[in-house]
Amino acid sequence: MCNPAASFGFQAAGQIGNYFSQRAATKARNRAKLLQFRYDNIAYYNDALLSDVQWKNSLLDTQIAYDNLFQQASEQWRQQDLLIEQAEDKHARYNVQALQELYRKEYAGTQTGVTASRLANEGIRKVGMAITNSQRDLMMAKDKSILQKEIIRNDTNRRRRAAFQKTWRSPVHGWTPQPPALEATPGIGGLVLGLAGAAVSSFAFSEGGIFSNAGKTAQESTEYLSKGLSVYPT
Repeated sequence: MCNPAASFGFQAAGQIGNYFSQRAATKARNRAKLLQFRYDNIAYYNDALLSDVQWKNSLLDTQIAYDNLFQQASEQWRQQDLLIEQAEDKHARYNVQALQELYRKEYAGTQTGVTASRLANEGIRKVGMAITNSQRDLMMAKDKSILQKEIIRNDTNRRRRAAFQKTWRSPVHGWTPQPPALEATPGIGGLVLGLAGAAVSSFAFSEGGIFSNAGKTAQESTEYLSKGLSVYPT
């Protein structure tokens, strides 16, 4: 016949071992989740730091691009100003040369009559037309330069906006990693219930236990339970 105490000892040892085994396994899984959570946070902050550094470098590149665009536009505008200055200088020199040529050919003082007057007026007419054409060329050169400056300005603004669109928004890193849901470790209540069950199965159903009188009469069982005895009287 199996000793109730030995049976209880084996079952209790199994209950206690199972309790601590489950407790250790739960703690191990929780530690693994927390370690992974730590690694996820490190990776998140490393990525965020790298994105911020890249964005700041892009801002510097954009500022350099702005400076280059401004310098290029300034040089192109200066070229247009030089073209206007050259056109004005050409117009002024042409006017001087035309008047000098007119004075050189003027001989009205030495000739008289209708023919002399007509020849003198013809020279004035030609000089006037030449000066008018030169003035027209100067105005057209100025208009062309103004239009070219407008094209340069619009192109510079377009390229500046294109550079701005690449860096105007700072990086959006999103949500930080969510902490894991940890498992609850087995409570001591479960162990107590397990030990109680082992005690009941070991002592109560053993020979002489309170539930070992399955073959007795109801009256005998009642008397036995009321007396609180551990074995039936013989």
